[in-house]
Amino acid sequence: MAQRLISEKRIPWGHLIAFGWMPSFLKGFIYRTFLGYRVGRGVKFGPGSVVSGEDVQLGDFVEIGALAVVQGRIIRMGAHSSIGTMSYVSCRVIEIGEDARIREQVYVGGPQLPESRFVLGARTIVLQMAYINPTKPVIIGDDTGIGGHTLIFTHGAWLNAFDGYPADYKPVTIGSSVWFPWRVFVMPGSTVGNGSVIGANSLVSGDIPAGSLAVGSPAKVIKSGPDWPRKPDAAGRAALTETIVSEFDRFVADNGVSRTGDGPSRTYRGPNGSGHLFWRRAGQPLGAIVRGTTLLTEEPLTDSERRELTKGGVFWLDLAGRTRSREGAVLTEELAVFLGRYGVRLPRA
Repeated sequence: MAQRLISEKRIPWGHLIAFGWMPSFLKGFIYRTFLGYRVGRGVKFGPGSVVSGEDVQLGDFVEIGALAVVQGRIIRMGAHSSIGTMSYVSCRVIEIGEDARIREQVYVGGPQLPESRFVLGARTIVLQMAYINPTKPVIIGDDTGIGGHTLIFTHGAWLNAFDGYPADYKPVTIGSSVWFPWRVFVMPGSTVGNGSVIGANSLVSGDIPAGSLAVGSPAKVIKSGPDWPRKPDAAGRAALTETIVSEFDRFVADNGVSRTGDGPSRTYRGPNGSGHLFWRRAGQPLGAIVRGTTLLTEEPLTDSERRELTKGGVFWLDLAGRTRSREGAVLTEELAVFLGRYGVRLPRA
C-alpha cells in the first residue's frame, strides 16, 4: 500500500511489543517512571493490555483487562473505573468517570477529527459487544446503562456525496440515568435526555426528551412524566430494601459466605474476609457503630454524621441520601455492587 502523509495507528504495535508482556506491577512502574503517566494506587493491568497516550491519568484502583487497548492523546480514568478483557478504546480524548465500567469486547473508535472526544460519566456501564464511534464527540452522562450490542454512530457516509448521498458528521449526547436495555441503534446528531429509557431493538434518530420511555424504529415516546416512572411511597421503599437485603443474603450464601444475626446487626464471613453490617431502618437513630462496620441506612445521613462516621472508620451506603463512603470494606464493596442489580448506584463521598 502506498505511503500516506499521516500514519494510521489502529493498534499501538510498538507499545504493545515493548510493554504488553509485562506483569502489572512492572507495567505500572514503567508507565510512571519512563512515560510520565500519573498512575494511582492499586491500579491493575491485565496480561497483554496497553495504555498509550501523551497525557495519561489513571485514578486509584483502575483496572485494565487482559488484551485491552486504550489509546489517545489525552486519557483520564477516574478511580475504581475499569475496561474489560479484549476491549478497544481509541479516541483523541478519552474521559471515563469514577466507578464507570466498560465490559468485555467493547469497541470504541473510528476516524478521528480534532474534536473527537469520548466521555463516559461516573458509575455508567457499557455492556459487552457494544460499538461506539466518537469521530464527533460522544458524551454519555452519569449512572447510564448502555446495553450489549448497542451501536452509537456520529458519522454516516459511504456513497459519493457529489451524487447526492448523505455525509453526516454530528455529535451524540446521552444524558444521565438513561437506560438502553439491549441492541439500541443511535444515529448521528441524536440526543437522549436525562432519565429516559429506550426500548430494546429501537433506533434513535433525533431528540428524545428527558424522562421519557421511547420504543420502535424510529423510537417514539410512549410514556413520560409525571405519570412515568412512578416512585414508591415510604412503605414501598422499605419493602424494596427488605427484598434487596434478603436477596443479597441468598446470593452470598450460595457463594460460600456464612451469616450470623437476623436483626439490624449481622456478621458475614466469606473466602475473602469478614464484615459486620448494621442495617438502619427509616426513623431509627444512628447510635454508636463499631469501627470497620458497614452501615446500610434508609434514613439519610447528615453532613456531620458522615464526617463522624469517616472519622470513626465506619463505611456507609446511604440509600435515601444517595451517597456512600469514599472507601469500603469487602462487605461494603460487595453490597454496593449488588445494589447495582436494582439500579442503585451511589456516588462516593
